Amino acid sequence: MTKIKVCGIKTREAYERLQELGADYIGFVFAKSKRQVTPEQAADLGEKKADGPARVGVFVNETVEGLLHTAEVAGLHVLQLHGDESPEFCRKLRQRTNLQIWKAWGVHNDERDAVLAAYTDVVDAVLLDNERGGTGEKFPWDAIPALRAYTQDLPLFIAGGLHPDNVGDLLAAHSTDGVDVSSGVETQGVKDLAKITAFVTKVREQR
Repeated sequence: MTKIKVCGIKTREAYERLQELGADYIGFVFAKSKRQVTPEQAADLGEKKADGPARVGVFVNETVEGLLHTAEVAGLHVLQLHGDESPEFCRKLRQRTNLQIWKAWGVHNDERDAVLAAYTDVVDAVLLDNERGGTGEKFPWDAIPALRAYTQDLPLFIAGGLHPDNVGDLLAAHSTDGVDVSSGVETQGVKDLAKITAFVTKVREQR
């Protein structure tokens, strides 16, 4: 069953709609971005429910102490790392927390992607994005089978350029454990509740 994550949440309305829809993950951006929120703002957007969506924090090159502090304040379940975090950094972080650790990877579609294999024992999932990340552009989906060979049995999430009109094509062509959307469910830079609903509906039609 394909998991659904909607990222870059900044409003209570969007948070509550995702709870109503039964999304699997709600993402908050703590790195510098137009979607950035503070730990306190994330905590205030909605309560952390045991049976609700898991709360994911998106970070870029943050320290271990900074990650753990934000996770505590914001009530996070998952730490999603989008920077230059090494396998050794992920190993040290895992030793300090029981939270899930996801590594985002900008797909090169060449031999450089083999580095992914070094993360298989130190993270809980890999999120594939385009090489620059956060641009709303998709990477070549035909690279997914080769990338899955590197990640082995790790859950694999697909991000980058997804929206309600193309996520069905992705899921029809490739087996993936989860999908992650942000700008693809926005209108003029703001989360659009109708697009969020359409995205979740389309994924559930396929899975």
